[in-house]
Amino acid sequence: MNKLLDQSLRPLVIYALVVLIVSIPFYFLTINWIWENELDKHHYAIREKLEKRLTSLNLPDSSVTEMIGVLDKVQPGFSFTQATAPSADSSYTLIRFDTFMKDREQFRCLTTDIRVNGTLLRVLIETNMEEIDETILAIAAVTIFFFIVLFAGFIYLNRRTSLRVWRPFYDTLASLNAFRLEGGKPVAFPVSQVTEFSDLNQSLDRLIDASLASFRQQKEFTENASHELQTPLAVVKTKLDLLLQSHLLDQPQMQILEDAYQAINRVTRINKNLLLLAKIEHAQFDNQLDISVPGLLAELSAQFADRFESSGIRCTQQVSEMTLQANPILLEILLTNLLVNALRYTPAGGSVSVRSDQRKLIFDNTGISPLNEQNLFRRFAQASVEHAGSGLGLAIAREICERYGWQITYHFNCGHHHFTVSF
Repeated sequence: MNKLLDQSLRPLVIYALVVLIVSIPFYFLTINWIWENELDKHHYAIREKLEKRLTSLNLPDSSVTEMIGVLDKVQPGFSFTQATAPSADSSYTLIRFDTFMKDREQFRCLTTDIRVNGTLLRVLIETNMEEIDETILAIAAVTIFFFIVLFAGFIYLNRRTSLRVWRPFYDTLASLNAFRLEGGKPVAFPVSQVTEFSDLNQSLDRLIDASLASFRQQKEFTENASHELQTPLAVVKTKLDLLLQSHLLDQPQMQILEDAYQAINRVTRINKNLLLLAKIEHAQFDNQLDISVPGLLAELSAQFADRFESSGIRCTQQVSEMTLQANPILLEILLTNLLVNALRYTPAGGSVSVRSDQRKLIFDNTGISPLNEQNLFRRFAQASVEHAGSGLGLAIAREICERYGWQITYHFNCGHHHFTVSF
């Protein structure tokens, strides 16, 4: 993702580069055109001076012819030929081999007529333009250099000015990033003299206050509902226990009571899990300790030993020493839910293994078919129709992982379920 300042600066940079690229040939052609015009004016001035000075000498025709011959030989850039009739002047650019420079050179030329003592002469005046081209290139290079300096200064000043102008926005953004809804404290936004930023902070204040009030109401409702449900559920469960101990019931009646008893147990578990989720979301497990993962897994495996043995499932552990800083209750719930999940989806005679790989903890268990990944970590969603549960175990596991910035993933490969927790 790009920063806000870069978004505003990029069009300016692109526009300036386009203008620079387009201006280079245009600038060169303009200067070259100016130089050619100046050379043409210079050539006509030379023509006028040459014609006036030769005429003013009042030399005989033979002397004029001799002088023109001498000028043809010793004066570069001039060529005289006798003409029979006047011709139109012609200015043009020519590239030819220069015997004096021993190289191909570019010349600006003027072909014109002059009269000396009544004799019509055709004069060719040439000026080497190589120095002019070097001058144009030097001017262009200097112009580009100062353009780059100006452009760099523009970028620097624009960024510096933008940073100062947008500083209140970044301060507001930093305050929002530090805000935690579960903390229950409002955000203290910095005071800004800019009207737009002040209006933004006021709107955010109202929004956060409304969110905090809604959060507190939801928290109170969840806690109160869970606590209020515990008492009637306990009463119903006790009454069902008494009925199940009665000898006056026949088999169909006993089956009905057993089904009701199982339903009450499921409702009780759901109620406890919902209360646990609410506590996790509201950050009520703040205390953290350094916990040894292999030690905690060893304790949980001992608790699950009878269940694994009764199901004919072999459980192995290969976990190297790993210490995590977390709440001991939440970490125990996370590992317990993953073990229960592995036990639920492992067929009789299968195997469950827990192993570590650097900062990862991997739960592998044999399985028949992959679980529904879309419903896997959703609340009350069933990942498999064959093994229905409350639909909250893996949701709680994901909530705990998100609480500490861990990542939990699942994939099915070669008849094995793989749950990986990356710390």
